[in-house]
Amino acid sequence: MASPRLEIVLQIVAAWRSHDIDTVVGHLADDVEWHYHVGSRPIIGVVGVRKTLDRLAGHQLDVAWQIVRAAEGEDAVMVEGTDYYRTPAGVRVRVPYMGVFQFGDPESNRVTAWRDYVDLALMQSAEAAEPQDPWITSLVERPGLL
Repeated sequence: MASPRLEIVLQIVAAWRSHDIDTVVGHLADDVEWHYHVGSRPIIGVVGVRKTLDRLAGHQLDVAWQIVRAAEGEDAVMVEGTDYYRTPAGVRVRVPYMGVFQFGDPESNRVTAWRDYVDLALMQSAEAAEPQDPWITSLVERPGLL
């Protein structure tokens, strides 16, 4: 049985698979800080997150985001897995993913910070339908556990 906070993260994952943006942002604090790609400027607030997710929904089709494992600390849930989606050009993309979902006070059920760790160069290469190295293939072909 998943912890309450892991269950919230899994609900976010399930909602994004169907592009249910209302449900995704419904789990976020109004002033959430989202690093869509750690290393890029964060998006602050649900309005900005919604705009970004709306844009991504048109680019990431047939989403099958898979979580391979999860770990939970005092105020955060970390997940590892694979981003699976299809581009509008029909290219199937599979890239390793790691994310941290941080919650506010101990009673909070809202995500206050969300950090995605994904290799943008690898994602761009996959979107260009370039062959993936065997060690990447071994990571993205692991079965989803959650």
